Amino acid sequence: MSSSTRTARVVIVAGAALAACPGDSAHLIADTDSPIPGIVIDATSEADTPVPEEGTTGGAAAEAPLTRIERIIAALDTAMYECPERSWPDVATNYRERQVLLASVAEDRGWLWNDQSGAGGAPAVKETPLSALSAEWGAYFNVGMLDGVKTLGISLDDTQKNNEGILANGGALWPDYAIALAFHEGFHFLSDQDDWNDGEGSRSAAYPEPWEPRYLRAQLKRALLAEVQGEGQGLAAAAYWHSRLQSEYAAEMKAIRSYDCTEGSAEYVSLMMSAIAELGCEASDEEVLKLAISHVPGSQFLSAGSFFDAGLEPYELGVLAGLLLRREKVAGWELAVENGKAPADQLLAQVAPAAQADDPAVQAAAQMAVAARNEAVGAQIEPMLARMQDPAYTRIAVSFEWIAGSFGVAGFYYLAQDPALSQVMLRFSAALATPSQVSISVHDQTVLAGVATPCALADGYVIAVTVPTAALSLAGGKATANDPQVAFADLAVEPTMDMNNLPWLCPVDAGGANGAPAPQPGPGLHVLRKTESGPTRVLVRPAKEP
Repeated sequence: MSSSTRTARVVIVAGAALAACPGDSAHLIADTDSPIPGIVIDATSEADTPVPEEGTTGGAAAEAPLTRIERIIAALDTAMYECPERSWPDVATNYRERQVLLASVAEDRGWLWNDQSGAGGAPAVKETPLSALSAEWGAYFNVGMLDGVKTLGISLDDTQKNNEGILANGGALWPDYAIALAFHEGFHFLSDQDDWNDGEGSRSAAYPEPWEPRYLRAQLKRALLAEVQGEGQGLAAAAYWHSRLQSEYAAEMKAIRSYDCTEGSAEYVSLMMSAIAELGCEASDEEVLKLAISHVPGSQFLSAGSFFDAGLEPYELGVLAGLLLRREKVAGWELAVENGKAPADQLLAQVAPAAQADDPAVQAAAQMAVAARNEAVGAQIEPMLARMQDPAYTRIAVSFEWIAGSFGVAGFYYLAQDPALSQVMLRFSAALATPSQVSISVHDQTVLAGVATPCALADGYVIAVTVPTAALSLAGGKATANDPQVAFADLAVEPTMDMNNLPWLCPVDAGGANGAPAPQPGPGLHVLRKTESGPTRVLVRPAKEP
């Protein structure tokens, strides 16, 4: 049965049954300063407003169109419960034992899809006032535990704004952004992608960034797209660009490979689930592929043209290579991805490259885009580096573990000319809460991360913020900062100096200035699926389940 003909679902009103209790826990990723605020909706419920379907003409004999929430639930029913193995093998049990909370702050309503409490036929849906739950469930995105069950939270308000942004920019809205986000992030968090053996990697781009890798990855994308669409010179052209990347930029390709696996597969699954949700589980693989491919160019899943953006590349290459691997019925490729072999690497491993001429126009566009990005990034990084060396500023080591929710960044970089390859988060914004419940607000400040400090906090967990010393007051071992970018009150600290005699404050909650522990690996960060506009949203990834 296709989602377009599915009858309306029975929703069980739960009221306070979903209220957070001491036994509930959640990995907080509440977006307390989100650039994508909730939409103000009038007395007619947005989630319950009928959304006309393509080809619907209305009239007394026509079936009433589904509301937005009914369409989203129908899509989850089909692709994440009835036949999730059509998109990726061996995930059905995990999906059927986990939940999705579709949340609207504007309406104070939450729909718990696949409610595991046992009420109603599976997958049951339970409705509750959102205010009965803890605040993080109203965030743009959340993952945590409800009633002891792993649950993915998706904001209906914010994803509706994503929908409007896509349409305002002339894009094609397929599917609803809430559906695409639930499928993509659900694959990360509900299918147990944490168990993959995909290796370590880095999202960080070099500063200054070379243009050549972006050009070569763009050419690889173009060649794969041509093959998907039955044009061009076939896979031999793609193999040429791929071989150049592997030989000329081996270190960068190794660093990004894990994201080519994880983000590429999640975006591929989101596309395939979207097609299956529309066609139904009984559709043939040829029908599913045809529909998926028809929605590839210039869509949510593949940007039109080339943006020369390292952050987009894993998503888009994963979609294209995944489609081709599926079309060729390559056995076991998904398991190989789970073991760290990227989709494009597998697709092209046995393909003989055919030499291709460089495209001067694309080269020039890549050079121009990367040069402009280096200039814009430098305008943020260079002042930060100056502050870090300025005795008129005080440096404060705060911990990644204190981030209360997701945080915003304009990008991740590393200093290519620094022997330590120090990591930078561009225009970092976050609300932090220390173990002693001191709130720290950081707004739009470019910071060093994971760097050595004179404080006890393990290097891998350090975020080094800077405050003009004139904006600090220190009394009785407690500091207060009143600065537009960094603010806190009564933070217990131990002052110290680094080897260059520059002042630091070391929070007592992170061990102060003494007794530094042995080095530890830094936290895992998860970047949310790309949006049409606004900063990248990131969360400190929950620890793996035992």
